[in-house]
Amino acid sequence: MASDESEKYDESCIFCLIAKNQDEETEVIKQNEELVCFRDICPAAPHHYLVIPREHIHSCCSLSREHIHLVERMTSMGRAVLKEQGITNMEEVS
Repeated sequence: MASDESEKYDESCIFCLIAKNQDEETEVIKQNEELVCFRDICPAAPHHYLVIPREHIHSCCSLSREHIHLVERMTSMGRAVLKEQGITNMEEVS
């Protein structure tokens, strides 16, 4: 694996494994070339989903201004999944 590619994927990261469809226990709800959405394994609400990028991001502390559009796309996918699951009142969504 090239060093540029290895920065985008971490074999020890569960989210990277899910993003690469290598975690058999996780049911992906929605995905595209950039993002993956799935149910949280320990949900705090009936509709608790996680949207992650396929590219490895070490932590939220490593996000920068360059990631603003990525986070907006993650939010958009999350809202789309909620609508697909029958949630219509987005005012209650956090």
